[in-house]
Amino acid sequence: MKLGDPGVLPNTWRGAIGKAHQRVNMVNYEKSEEILKYLKLNEDYNKNFELIDCYPGCGVWSRALHKHLEPKVHVMLESFDNYYSWNKDGYNRDLSASKVIQVDPYKWKVYNLLERYGAYKPEHVPFDQVNKSLLYTGQFTTAQGGQLLSQFITCIAYRNWIQKFGRIRMLLWVRDTAAFRAVATPEEPSRGKLSALVSLYADIDVVAASDANDFKRQDTKTGKFLERIPALRNAPIKFSVDDTFMKGPLVLLDVKPKEQREWESEISAHEMEYVLRNLFITPKMQLRTSINTLGAGAGEYFESRLGHLYNKTTHQLAPDEFVEIFQEFKVWPYKPEHLFDLGEDDLDSRTKRDVIQFL
Repeated sequence: MKLGDPGVLPNTWRGAIGKAHQRVNMVNYEKSEEILKYLKLNEDYNKNFELIDCYPGCGVWSRALHKHLEPKVHVMLESFDNYYSWNKDGYNRDLSASKVIQVDPYKWKVYNLLERYGAYKPEHVPFDQVNKSLLYTGQFTTAQGGQLLSQFITCIAYRNWIQKFGRIRMLLWVRDTAAFRAVATPEEPSRGKLSALVSLYADIDVVAASDANDFKRQDTKTGKFLERIPALRNAPIKFSVDDTFMKGPLVLLDVKPKEQREWESEISAHEMEYVLRNLFITPKMQLRTSINTLGAGAGEYFESRLGHLYNKTTHQLAPDEFVEIFQEFKVWPYKPEHLFDLGEDDLDSRTKRDVIQFL
């Protein structure tokens, strides 16, 4: 592609955007189109759907997605001043169905406000169906990106935020280390809570990834992830770090929530999250030890019920084994009465005003 072709960034883009909080972005429009053709989204999403787009950044992926699928509504949520102006008044100003709103999508109550004030109006469908009236995409490549990825996986379990509408597919750009944590298997010693959540609640594919040959550093996690790419379920599209702003490692994950299983109607999401959070405090210890993080007397009580798992370390536990632990914890008469402290409201006084202002 050459300058002037649809989607190519003008020469002024770097100066207009600046350093942009070290957020890695895909800036190759042609590669974005290749990825979208590979995904075959047209089979599920026609023009009568809505698109929520968090942290569009340079806007190249956002533009390619918009042009490829032509959503009836395209809500871009961007907190950074330069990125906001770039998408609203610059590069993506001609996208007629877009609403560029300067709010921080890291604040969860933003989504409730957007729904309340009509920024998007998806259909509600049962959780045994994929909701094809709404598609979510985001570029979670800041320091908070890994936490955001974990929270969006968790919301599948809780059936809240966007997942309250039914099973919402999510296309998420993340750094390589966050992607590794999401797809790590029980065989990986560095496996943590995030990959356990993914294995329980979502099917996840690595759609595209920076080429391993671009990395000179010997990062253990990154190296393992990049080495495993050829063995993944679907071989991902490779691209160069030169195709990214900030020239950093970047991975696109396709996250599809699983259908509800029978055990989910028995176990509360709070109980599930409490068990995972506590067990993964000591991921490399055997369950006979880590089980004690669930509460006083847990080791003795569960030995007759879960003793066959006691020699396994937390990271080695398979999804069905975690479910077994959830079920036993559910009926434990001595489990803690209060599983979590109540968190603070993440909605500052400006957010409601900003949502209304930009709609």
